[in-house]
Amino acid sequence: MIKNRFVLIDAFALIFRAYYALPPSLTKDGHSIAAVYGFASALLSSIKTLQPEYLAVGMEYPKPTLRHQEFKEYKAHRPPPPDDLIAQVPYVKDLLKTMNIPTYSIEGYEGEDVIATIIKLTANGKRLTAHSSDKDTKNQPAVSREPSAVSRLEYIIVTGDLDLLQLIDEQTRVYSMARGINQAAIYDEKKVVERYGLKPSQFVDFKALKGDTSDNIPGVPGIGEKGAAKLIIEYENLDKIYQNIEKITGKIHHLLTEFKEQAYMSQKLSQINANAPLEFNLADARIHHYNQKETIALFQKLGFKSLIARLPQEAKPQAQPKLF
Repeated sequence: MIKNRFVLIDAFALIFRAYYALPPSLTKDGHSIAAVYGFASALLSSIKTLQPEYLAVGMEYPKPTLRHQEFKEYKAHRPPPPDDLIAQVPYVKDLLKTMNIPTYSIEGYEGEDVIATIIKLTANGKRLTAHSSDKDTKNQPAVSREPSAVSRLEYIIVTGDLDLLQLIDEQTRVYSMARGINQAAIYDEKKVVERYGLKPSQFVDFKALKGDTSDNIPGVPGIGEKGAAKLIIEYENLDKIYQNIEKITGKIHHLLTEFKEQAYMSQKLSQINANAPLEFNLADARIHHYNQKETIALFQKLGFKSLIARLPQEAKPQAQPKLF
């Protein structure tokens, strides 16, 4: 265990990546299970590698989000998730519950918003105390109680979605599984600049200009990745681009002027929301004792025999309970 390290799992990013990366597989009674297996494998690998003191999972409801209210075409081009993928989500929730890993979701918000909110609530040495033990909140007011001192936390977000690179700062890194279920790369501020030529804080405005076909965010038509990057590098952010609009000439000036409102809407859609109405207690996320026998039984039921050997020994909860 690495003291003060807080690992946050972007559940649906890993579930979707596992579903499309792995060949189909079924339980004995014919239920699809490949995405659950991939998620479980990635979860065990990331926890073993990162050795957190705190651990939590961010998920989302299968319902429209606040971004859909802003822009009804948000992700509208995507086909509905396959039925056999949706049917696997309850298995993931059972797995997390059995392993005593706290999971948070809020209606109207995506898992990445939940993760960003947890980071905001606990950053800078703050600990929030919540009254409710129900972590699956629904349109509840934000909790902001008197914090008690806790050492500065280090955050590592486990995901397959590079949109979360925008959250990287001196306290936060991204453990990206974008290259495979059990392959990963850790991104910090330096690595992001080396790979993309942009700072993490510039990713939102970069996307506001170029758009994002995967999320159906329009951006500014006619400005692609190279043009967007050039503008961001030269002017730093979207506001400064428009403050200096008279210095920009030709076609780009025309496009920026015509689609200014759309650019700012795309900025809002691209920004991860760290203000979800989340009730959170840092103590709940501290690595907990788990019941190895029940976990093994679940893995056997799902046919995950190869993962059983990767489970840790059961830690008794007398002194300092831990999962690994």
